Amino acid sequence: MIKLPPDITFVIQLVGFVVFWQLMRTIIFVPMQRALEARAARIGGVRTRVEALIAEAAQLGAPIEAGLADAKRDGAQRAEEIRRRAEAEDQAILARYRGEAATLLERARATTESQVSSARAPLESEAARLAESVVRRVLGRAA
Repeated sequence: MIKLPPDITFVIQLVGFVVFWQLMRTIIFVPMQRALEARAARIGGVRTRVEALIAEAAQLGAPIEAGLADAKRDGAQRAEEIRRRAEAEDQAILARYRGEAATLLERARATTESQVSSARAPLESEAARLAESVVRRVLGRAA
């Protein structure tokens, strides 16, 4: 229970608390606050420097990106040109070999046709002779 007026132990505790508070403030709290403020200042300075470096990197990177885009576009155009030239060359080669194949085919047809006609003449005479022979045997006389 609280006595009114408080006795001397209350005053001693109050004075002890104030002395302890001042010692803690002087020894721990104030140096700690200074250290935290210094750290925040260092971090803030580093943060602004980092932001400045990021902005500078973005400015330096923009021309590089533009150059890369131009190089990609130029490369794509060159690749398309090479593809078109290769396609045209392919068509030319195909046309040349188709012509050669057509010439060879015509020669082979002509050769085959001459061979067929040269083989047909003796076969026709042989067929006529065999037909005459068959008619003679069947009819017993010449046709």
